[in-house]
Amino acid sequence: MRPERAYINATIHTVDVRGSVANAILLRNGRIAAIGTNAEILAAAALSCEISDARGRTIVPGFIDPHNHLSHAMLDAVSVDCSIPPHASLDEVLETIANAAMRLVPGQWLRGFGFTPWALADGREPTRQELDEAVPDNPFFLQDVSCHRGWVNSAGLRDAGIDEYTPQPWGGVISKDHAGEPTGALLEAAVNPMQTRSWRSVVSRDPDAALELLTTQMHYLSSLGITGVCDAAVTPDISAFYHRADVSGHLPFTVQQLHTGDDFFARQDPRRHDFIKRVHDRESDRLRSGTMKLFADPGFPDGPLISCSHGDTHVHRGSAWYGAKEISDIVTTADELGIDAAVHAMGNWSVDAALDAYEAVRRSPKDRERLLRIEHAFVAAPGTQAPRMAALGVDLVAMPGLIHDTGPSFDQGWRAELRHELTIIPIRSMIDAGVRVSFASDAPTGPVSPIELMWNAVTRMSQTGEPIDPDEAVTAAQALRCATINAAHAAGRSAEEGSLEVGKRANLVVIDRDILSCTSDDLRATGVLETVVDGQTIFDGYESVAAAAAS
Repeated sequence: MRPERAYINATIHTVDVRGSVANAILLRNGRIAAIGTNAEILAAAALSCEISDARGRTIVPGFIDPHNHLSHAMLDAVSVDCSIPPHASLDEVLETIANAAMRLVPGQWLRGFGFTPWALADGREPTRQELDEAVPDNPFFLQDVSCHRGWVNSAGLRDAGIDEYTPQPWGGVISKDHAGEPTGALLEAAVNPMQTRSWRSVVSRDPDAALELLTTQMHYLSSLGITGVCDAAVTPDISAFYHRADVSGHLPFTVQQLHTGDDFFARQDPRRHDFIKRVHDRESDRLRSGTMKLFADPGFPDGPLISCSHGDTHVHRGSAWYGAKEISDIVTTADELGIDAAVHAMGNWSVDAALDAYEAVRRSPKDRERLLRIEHAFVAAPGTQAPRMAALGVDLVAMPGLIHDTGPSFDQGWRAELRHELTIIPIRSMIDAGVRVSFASDAPTGPVSPIELMWNAVTRMSQTGEPIDPDEAVTAAQALRCATINAAHAAGRSAEEGSLEVGKRANLVVIDRDILSCTSDDLRATGVLETVVDGQTIFDGYESVAAAAAS
């Protein structure tokens, strides 16, 4: 039995339907037992209750990240950080890779992460020969920050069995030179073998160490106030790994699995017995399942699938992994099997295709409550799509962090082709239309801090200092709902967490300021002091914050 705890003298934003604000909260047996005034909570508390004086600090529900690639981000600790910055050139990136390769044992895969060639002055990508020079004896896979493309050396190609005779895979491109030799560049589903093999190499080499990598990453997330995540691309390998982590007690908070095919971008087929079993496999308090992830449009080589008309001009760009009917068939088949759906749809054509599929699901009276999600909607038509999304009860999982990090590339790359009805990462117009919007990081692609995501949504500021579609900015109160109760709904857990209400799980965050009344600059500087899951502190940041203030 967990000890009884109470927080008093706080500003508590409950995020309930009324937006109630309280001063104190009582936690008992991992649940919220009472919430109200200091006097009410002290009167309800047992003599043995542990009383914490918040001293005017703010308490909000635990943040939930409904789209996070946790199982891949956990490998960053044993991979090579190839981010730009701090690297200023491709030569610097290659030097960092070469230094890391010196510590490898024979046959061991090495991964590089965070690489953004478009951030380089010349935008140059590494050649296979350059990667061979940096890592001559081991397989090496350098992943673009988007996870949708990568570069591999000759040893990696050999390990995956890719040569000049390898046919182009479904949904991907193996770049080849004029002689038919692979250049080492891979797009979309062509990265599948490298994703899977490099991940397996780390996890199978030392399974216990891999579990510690997972726990370490989850504790890092808890330091940001996160008390739950959805892993947005769970393969059979990853699902088995999560089950082992759950049984061995390595999950400090709940992980919801969004199941893909056999590999990260593999073709989805919900009719397969092994897939159905995986999605409906064992669940626990810490590990949840039941959802299928479907990729509708790729990011490369030509970006989201956009279709729009203006006068006599029609713009259609991008490509699709599936036709509209295929998407509908896959989603409705999953529905018949009792499986929820999350469709990765970046462009407005893909959003429409997903909504058409979801409309078919909603025609069945028994499926009115089926959890249906759209991930991203980077370039959408809120004027027509927001009302449909709201009417169908579809959750939009948006990534406001990408406004800052990659918004300029969206703007520069697509603005000339966007017509008045298309918007980059629409949030405010979706909320105004009644859509339930949640905020997610898409980590490691975007910033993972929920506070940062809220700031991104409130300011719409890009890294160049220019706002991206500023009319889509939201209030801090709206942003808080998107990061808590709405995100809990997208994770299928709004009945048990996401707001601070009696009977719900005692998942909360203590922060150093009132994020609903401070300035936007102060919002971004908010510090997490304590993260509580099921009534127990899993992150205590009081000393570190005090030390930082003293320095």
